Amino acid sequence: MKIIITFIIFVIGITSTTFSIASQTEDTFFRNGNFQQAIKYWENDLSQLNNQENASQRIDILTRLAAAYQAIGMHSSVFNVLSEATSLSQQTDDSARNAIALSQLSDAWLSIGDAEEALALADDSVVDAEETKKPSILARALNSQGNALAILEYYPEAIESYKKSISFSKKAGDLTLATRATINKLNATLHSEPLDKSMQILQDTWQHLQILPDNRDKATNYIAVGTIILKLLQNGILLNHENVVTELEQSPKKLSNSDKKIVLSYIHIAFSKAADISKSLQDNRTTSVAYGRLGELYELEQHYTDALTFTRQAIFFAKQGFFPHILYRWYWLQGRIFKIQQELDLAINAFRLASDTLKPIQQVLEIGYRRLPGNFNDIVKPVHYGLADLLLQKSVITNDSEIKQNLLLEAVEKAELVKVAELQEYFHDDCVSALQAKNVRLDRLALPNIAILYPLALSDRLVVLVNIDGKFYQEVVPVPSKKLNKVVWDLRLGLQTRPNNRFLVQAKQLYDWLIRPIESHLSNVDTIVVVPDGKLRMIPFSTLYDGKQFLIEKYAMVLTPGLQLVAPKAIEWTNSKILLVGLSEAVQGYPALPNVPKELDNIRKITENNIAGDNSMLNVEYSLKSFNSNLKNNEYTVVHLATHGEFDANPEDTYLLTYDSKMTMDKLQNVIGLGRFRDKPLEMLTLSACKTAVGDDRAALGLAGVAIKAGARSAIATLWFVDDEATSIAISDFYNELLSNKGLSKAKALQNAQKKMIAQDRYWHPAYWAPFLLIGNWL
Repeated sequence: MKIIITFIIFVIGITSTTFSIASQTEDTFFRNGNFQQAIKYWENDLSQLNNQENASQRIDILTRLAAAYQAIGMHSSVFNVLSEATSLSQQTDDSARNAIALSQLSDAWLSIGDAEEALALADDSVVDAEETKKPSILARALNSQGNALAILEYYPEAIESYKKSISFSKKAGDLTLATRATINKLNATLHSEPLDKSMQILQDTWQHLQILPDNRDKATNYIAVGTIILKLLQNGILLNHENVVTELEQSPKKLSNSDKKIVLSYIHIAFSKAADISKSLQDNRTTSVAYGRLGELYELEQHYTDALTFTRQAIFFAKQGFFPHILYRWYWLQGRIFKIQQELDLAINAFRLASDTLKPIQQVLEIGYRRLPGNFNDIVKPVHYGLADLLLQKSVITNDSEIKQNLLLEAVEKAELVKVAELQEYFHDDCVSALQAKNVRLDRLALPNIAILYPLALSDRLVVLVNIDGKFYQEVVPVPSKKLNKVVWDLRLGLQTRPNNRFLVQAKQLYDWLIRPIESHLSNVDTIVVVPDGKLRMIPFSTLYDGKQFLIEKYAMVLTPGLQLVAPKAIEWTNSKILLVGLSEAVQGYPALPNVPKELDNIRKITENNIAGDNSMLNVEYSLKSFNSNLKNNEYTVVHLATHGEFDANPEDTYLLTYDSKMTMDKLQNVIGLGRFRDKPLEMLTLSACKTAVGDDRAALGLAGVAIKAGARSAIATLWFVDDEATSIAISDFYNELLSNKGLSKAKALQNAQKKMIAQDRYWHPAYWAPFLLIGNWL
């Protein structure tokens, strides 16, 4: 059985070279976990050294600083100091120090999720280390190489690197590194081998730990071993495994014959020893982690009184220093325990502390681990959504209307933290949150005839929130997220299957869950702004069906990834300009779009009496360089791109096709951003031939966030690829409605265009009209 646990131990120790009494003191700070104090002294030492005259000493301090920065998650600082260290070591032809710096740099790239770059650096580190013939340096390089291989799921190769690292560590007499590599080998083995083959490695690791001196390294290694087994337990493994008894009975403490008790006792020993050692060293951070893990262990065993006791100790020690990146976890754990004990108010308070502690460091966590799978959904989202869940529960049983409204507002605030973070995590872009910070909150504006639909798909229920005139209303639908997601998936598949109308079953079911409960609030509404959640991003809400009509036939529809939005404002067409871009020829393996010239010509004719000027780029004229130059030298109100677009779960595979290249979202942002500080911002970006992967809500998230990423007030985009002729009709009708009816909103213009298609038998099926989405500003 394969166990997926991303648990890699980096070698963040320091080199054995000592060059001053002060450095020995600083090393002690590091080894005792007082990283900030060590950093303070090393930064001072660094300022007193000349780059060339003291190159070796300077490199040693730089690699020490990198280890300390890495330990507290200061990723940008790690890269800065290691860049200088590798540069100096290469200038001085110092293979040993270069190997160490490259090994640390490999670990740094791995910590931000770029395993390919990490592996390349680790391979270079191994080459330099082999030149030195020093086993201690080779052991470090091979451990880093194993880490990168393991993340890339090359498990046999990773295990081989770890074996070599262990061998060289023992030759060098470095038992601490040998133990770390053994733990990493255990983790890789659990990914690739049957569980019983891992038990001997587990026992070997335990034996390694017994002979280590009581120091911080030993404590953290105990925590590492205990955490690996705890993860197995949390995944329902190791509970009734015959081999557990035979392999673990040799541990230093005689364990029970019950498999479960053996494993639990084994973990308890590991965490308890870690706590005892770290307390004796006055290492508050490691002590906090050890007690927190004990709390998680007892939570798993449903011994909640003991779990709370250990969790409170974890919180106490985390608060003795500045450790928010672990403190929020223990508040979260405490909240989960109170929730299970049905102590709603205590649970809310604990989750609030977790959320408030996480919020300031959330961006660092996302940047630090943004490409490692599961981190966002396992760490960031459950904290904020967990609090939102409790607040929504509290609001249901609260009679005071003012308190109820405050609870709903706070719940939405916490959900918004997730939605902003999701966009930032998807696009790998700190600027997304910075751009949104300049925007306004839609639920705080007076928006006549507008309803904001804010569904939250929780594990046990669907909460439908709707905001009318600044006030939230809540309806609870007893459908678990798993069931909801299945219906959403089936609808998305049905919408793209034109020969039949079986999709109406799911379209009606979702209408009954998402719209019918709030219909009484929609009597004066003509436009619904949808803020979709999770898998709901994969479907156009316009297709929900009441049994007689599609939702779009009753309301104009708008999509936004969150409530933070540029203040709604109608386009000022006076002195405006439009850029019409198209790709009709088959290029780069993509099929031709023969109706694109007609689409662009129709738009040009429609806009010629309303827009001051237009430019066009078709086929070979539409190169990436030419597009960039055009945007740089002209101010446009609207940019229309009739070209293939791919939105993928991986933003690096998300792009718009140009004649000669692929324009990623970063490139699009840079090009359109050229006009961000001009008098006329880009009002609308139209992407008329893009698609998202079926069943992929991350890809749909990328599509929903395209306007924000590009810096446009609004965007028109397609959720899936549409028949070329139908696209031309829909887009032409949209522009005609928008420009021939003064004062008509973009949302109403798109609604009218879609209703015209529904009225035609040939285009009645949603496959033709439903994928067109208006994102962002609807006016």
